Amino acid sequence: MKKRTLGRIGSVLMAGAMVVSLAACGGGDSSSTATTAAAGGTETTAAADTTAADTAAAEETTAAAEDGGAVTGELSNYEAKDMGGRTIKIGLWWDIFYDSEFQTLDDITAAGGTYDNAETAQMQLDAVRAVEDKWNVKIDYVNLGWDGVISSINTSVTNGTPDCDIYLTDPQFGIPAVANGYAMNLEDVAPADSDILNEENVFTRFPVLGNENYLFYTSTTVPTGAVYLAYNADMVDEMGLEAPEALAERGEWTWDKFAEYCQTLTRDTDGDGNMDVYGYGTTQTKTMQGFLASNNAMIAGTTTEGLSDPKSIEAFNFIDRLYNVDGTARPYTTDWNDDNEALFQNKVAFGFVQFYELVGRDIDYEVRICPAPIGPSGDGSMTPNELHNCYFIPVGVEDATAVYEIFEELNNWHMGDTFYRDDPAWFESGFVDEDQLELGYTEGYKANADIFNSVSNNPMGDVWYAIYVNKEMSVSQAIESYKQQMQDAIDALSANME
Repeated sequence: MKKRTLGRIGSVLMAGAMVVSLAACGGGDSSSTATTAAAGGTETTAAADTTAADTAAAEETTAAAEDGGAVTGELSNYEAKDMGGRTIKIGLWWDIFYDSEFQTLDDITAAGGTYDNAETAQMQLDAVRAVEDKWNVKIDYVNLGWDGVISSINTSVTNGTPDCDIYLTDPQFGIPAVANGYAMNLEDVAPADSDILNEENVFTRFPVLGNENYLFYTSTTVPTGAVYLAYNADMVDEMGLEAPEALAERGEWTWDKFAEYCQTLTRDTDGDGNMDVYGYGTTQTKTMQGFLASNNAMIAGTTTEGLSDPKSIEAFNFIDRLYNVDGTARPYTTDWNDDNEALFQNKVAFGFVQFYELVGRDIDYEVRICPAPIGPSGDGSMTPNELHNCYFIPVGVEDATAVYEIFEELNNWHMGDTFYRDDPAWFESGFVDEDQLELGYTEGYKANADIFNSVSNNPMGDVWYAIYVNKEMSVSQAIESYKQQMQDAIDALSANME
């Protein structure tokens, strides 16, 4: 997969020239797409790396950022094919208004749609007109509803006559669609010179067990889907502890140091004999994702289960230390919201959070992010994978290559100037200062490819409950008991993938 760089977004970030406004909705789709609220999930961001080239790119200025002037260029170099007035249908579960039904911005607002920036909204409408004229097609975003998308995939695609030419899917039904052989291989569909098989500036492939040729999503340079370790900075200061970021810079932010911090921060603050503030706490999924990634471990990153990997065993033993040995992790309540919100309710000092959870908090203490402490087999190169809503082209679509080309052009409405698509203003709002923002980019670009939480019939919840809630198995017993079930689930997922 090609490397994502900051480019113009980095330039705007460093220059502090924020021109295009961003809709603060859901998971932070920064494309200025006019939509209603998306039920059931929000689009998140790509994993990426940073290099010295990013810094150089970030120091460049951009006329778009300074002037807000419209870009000019071509949507693609594809040679048009007369599609005979065919309607290209994209099935999803909310309303998108940038299709052939809407001619003006007034048409969008009259239909109940909204947009955060008139210039970029008009650019998207202009792209629709250009695609219509070039290919002799109509574009139709079809709101099937959450259940309707699932039903359409499971009935029309299996019958060999897909209702839609493209589907947008949540991982929980997009990944099974790949597993069941419903999705076309992008290498069989996209031209050799397509964006998705090369630079991935318009679309990025989403890897499933190491195979990245079926699902894809709109590219972005802003990691709004990142998962971070966050902490109550006031609490850390109160206990006279050094900022974790400083320790990380010196290579001293390890699991052992984190355990020491958790012991110091776990307290009975009201003197009733019961601990009421713990060093760490959040949901089971984020806990497993976070500490596995911090030790370079993945459960479902390839076709071989990683539950029994020694690196994973180390991670589960460390979680066991926090919950069952030291008692410095807040006991799991089984109330997802209570566990998820513990950091923002002064109940814990540290917790893994998704980026959007940092935005718009009305709390009287400062929440900062830091790198996750590094495990004995870790190197600081991984953060948890944040899954994306992904598109796929279903098996049975007529002239699938032309469909892909049209859809790429439609989504290249910015004509390569991704500043218009990836305005970082909403991302900036989640961080308390520029150092934190820089760290947010750095850590956000490290997402791994572990999809265990979206593998059907995976046993990870059973592993969690056996060790940390019911306390009926040791780490080694639980892993030995469930590793074959994890492999079976992965085998079922990969059976129809080439």
